[in-house]
Amino acid sequence: MTSGTVDRSHAVTPDVVDRSHAVTPDVVDRSHAVTPDVVDRSHAVTPDVVDRKVELGGVYNVRDLGGYPTADGHVVRTGLIFRASSLHRLTDEEAWREFGAASVIDLRYQREIDAFPLPDFISPATHAPVLLEGWQSGRVRRDENAVEHLAWVYECMLELGAHTVQEILAQLVDDEALPAIFFCMAGKDRTGFVAAVLLSILGVSDEDIADDFALSGAEVLALVDWLRSREDFENHPMMNQSEELLRAPRGAMELFLARVTSDYGSLHDWALTLDLDPSTIETLRTRLLA
Repeated sequence: MTSGTVDRSHAVTPDVVDRSHAVTPDVVDRSHAVTPDVVDRSHAVTPDVVDRKVELGGVYNVRDLGGYPTADGHVVRTGLIFRASSLHRLTDEEAWREFGAASVIDLRYQREIDAFPLPDFISPATHAPVLLEGWQSGRVRRDENAVEHLAWVYECMLELGAHTVQEILAQLVDDEALPAIFFCMAGKDRTGFVAAVLLSILGVSDEDIADDFALSGAEVLALVDWLRSREDFENHPMMNQSEELLRAPRGAMELFLARVTSDYGSLHDWALTLDLDPSTIETLRTRLLA
């Protein structure tokens, strides 16, 4: 890897991930990845033309949450909320400056932050772990299959990460909070959970939320392949997962959302149970919807 960029030329071998077929062309056209200097931050775009993939110094799994339609006829604005894999891998300071994030939300465990700190030019960042280290202690794991296991993990986030979600939402309504980017190690599970909450609050359908989650699958597989010879981390959270888990199966998010709907009415309704300022959700909708 050369200084300032991530060497993606060896990220994936054809027999592991064919990146040209990772997603359907109308969702992500990798040859036209959105760069920060061409994103129109003031206007939403319709889902059939939005290119969710964002190029940020070669960091994997960076996407814009904008472009999704809502149940009440609005569209999530582009250029305001982004999800990503860990930004500690970003070495291109100029790319970061051009990206122009006003808020950085780090969902990782403290031990991950200690092992892989952010570069000095990404500062300040809010540490907002939706799961704390050792969270599985005393819990009966559901390991029947990848879908069931991941849905259970997200249910645990619902319980254990409620206060953190509350803090994230409160931060995002600050006058200077946007554009914002949030991330964990791979940008799949913890990041996928927070993305699901945000999109549900904004009125995006469960079907579109599950679609957004599934877009991480090929990116995470490619990232893990790229990392195998580059990051030495004992009990690395991604290196020890099966390919089935890494693929971000759409069914896992569907199952999680179905259970939340059964228990609360929707993920949006769950968010209403948090100790939020009454204006928080309405402010988010005003700022993030067109």
